[in-house]
Amino acid sequence: MKNRSFKRHAAQRGFTLVELLVVIAIIGVLVALLLPAIQAARESARRTTCVNQLKQIGLAMQNHVGAHKVFPTGGSRWNPLIRNYVSGGTNNPGIPNGAKKQGLGWSYQILPYLEQSAIKGIVTQAQLQSTVVPLYFCPSRRSPDVVLTAIGTGATTAALSDYASAQPMTFRCADTGVKNDITRTHPFVGAASQAVGLNSYWCLGTTEPINTSTVFDGVIVRTQWFVRTQATATAPAVLERTTGGPDPIKPGQITDGLSNTLLVSEKVVRSDLSAGNMTPSGNFSYSDDRGWSDGWDPDTVRFTGYQPISDSDQSICFNSNVAVSRYCTSDGADVLFFGSSHPSGINAVFADGSVHGITFDVDILIFNSLGTRNGEESADLSQL
Repeated sequence: MKNRSFKRHAAQRGFTLVELLVVIAIIGVLVALLLPAIQAARESARRTTCVNQLKQIGLAMQNHVGAHKVFPTGGSRWNPLIRNYVSGGTNNPGIPNGAKKQGLGWSYQILPYLEQSAIKGIVTQAQLQSTVVPLYFCPSRRSPDVVLTAIGTGATTAALSDYASAQPMTFRCADTGVKNDITRTHPFVGAASQAVGLNSYWCLGTTEPINTSTVFDGVIVRTQWFVRTQATATAPAVLERTTGGPDPIKPGQITDGLSNTLLVSEKVVRSDLSAGNMTPSGNFSYSDDRGWSDGWDPDTVRFTGYQPISDSDQSICFNSNVAVSRYCTSDGADVLFFGSSHPSGINAVFADGSVHGITFDVDILIFNSLGTRNGEESADLSQL
C-alpha cells in the first residue's frame, strides 16, 4: 500500500524549478536561433519585391522609349508646379508636356507605362503631389504614405519615393574642358566633398535658368526648358530653352551600352527619418519632402560620384560630427547619396531594363562609370 501511494505522489509532483528553468532556457536558445532566420527570410522577400518594382520601372522606361523614341528627363528644377508644364492655362489645363519640356521628372513622365495614366491626368498641384504611387516605395524601408511638407507649392502633404535616377560626375560645369577629380569626393569628408558633388549635380544652376555650361552625362538628363512666364488662368506658361544642354536622350546616344549604364536605383533615407521628413533639429528634410512628383532635385535624382551608403551608416548618416551627418539628413544640405535599408547594398535598374545588386563598398570609379552614358568605360558587372 505504501509503495502505491509513493508512486501516485511522484507522478503528480510536476516539474521542479530547476527543470522549468532548463526548459525556458532551451526555448530561449531556439527562439534566438530562429528569429534571425525569420527576419532574414522576411528581408529577402521584401528585397525581391523591391527588385520586381525596379524591373517594372525599367520596363516602363523602355515603353516610354518605344512610344517617344527618347528616355524621360529628370525635370527642370526643384518643386516644379504642374500648371506651368501643361498645354493650357489654369482654367483649361489641357495635356501635360512631353519629356523635352516637362518640368516634373522621370517618375511623373513614366506613369502611363505603369498603368497610372489617371494620376498623370491630375493637374491640381495639391492633389497631384499627395497621390501615392505604391510602386515607388521599397517595403524594406517603409509603407506607402504621405508626409507633411514645408515646400511652397500650395500643398501641405506629399507622397514620397524611394527611387532616384543617376547623375554622374564628369566635367566641371563652369569649365567643360576640365574633368572633375573624383578623389575630391571620396572618401566623403563633408563640406569640401559636397561642394564638388553639387557642382556636378546642379551644374551651377539650383533654379532656372540653369547655367549655359551644362554637363549632364547620364541617361536621365535635366530638362533644358525653363519657365520664363508663369501660367495664367487663360494662357499656358511661356517656356524658354537654355543653350548648351542636351535634349532627352535617345538609346543610340548611350555609347557605353544600355546594359552597362545605370538608370534608376534606391536612394538613402536616414533610418530615423524614413517615417517622416523632420530632421533631428526639427527642420524639414527637403531632400525627401516632395517625392515622386518633384523635378531635378534629390527627391528623384541622386549622384554616382559618392559611394552608396546604408540608411544606418555610421560614418556619414549617424556621424557624431553634425557637419558630416547633415549631408544625410538634409538638415540645411542636399542629400546626394544613393542607398538603402538592405543589409548589403542597393538594387539598380539599368538602361536595358536589367536589375543588378550593387554593394555599399563598390569601387567608386566603377560606380560613377555606371552613371555615365558616354564615358567609354568598360564596367565589370561582376565587381558590383
